[in-house]
Amino acid sequence: MANIDLRDLRILELGSGTGWLALTLAHAGAIVTATERPGALTLLTRNVYGHLDRTAAEEATCISVEVEQCKWGDNVRVAGEFDIIIGSDLFYIVESYPLLLNTLLVHNCKRCILTWEERIPLEEASFLVLAAAAGFTFNPPIHVGINEVTNNRILYLDMFFGN
Repeated sequence: MANIDLRDLRILELGSGTGWLALTLAHAGAIVTATERPGALTLLTRNVYGHLDRTAAEEATCISVEVEQCKWGDNVRVAGEFDIIIGSDLFYIVESYPLLLNTLLVHNCKRCILTWEERIPLEEASFLVLAAAAGFTFNPPIHVGINEVTNNRILYLDMFFGN
């Protein structure tokens, strides 16, 4: 996302985990809504709001991160309009691919940026087939790095809907 102007960009992050990426994007000027499934929401909330409390006392600039629950496939939309939906390392349960695509569609996703560590290449390729069938357009994923521990490739995918 280095070539994207993040100032005032409204970003929905799916599967935010610890909140590191959401906070990093917010520090760069984005307005971020970080989401997690119900079982992981407490950790995300504690990390994000704890960080915001600490940085508010240290920095003159205001950063914007909200934390919301998002359970894929329940057809419940996180409040707000978003310019980009992002997700990191979401491709580890093949059965969740249709739920992820449904979540993107429920949120009126026009652009989605996904990155992941390639672990199960054939199954991960099936996500691309499903995404294309759902109406997303994209170029093949770009190899952007290597996990030095597992030696697996790190991939980047920029998808568009309705273009």
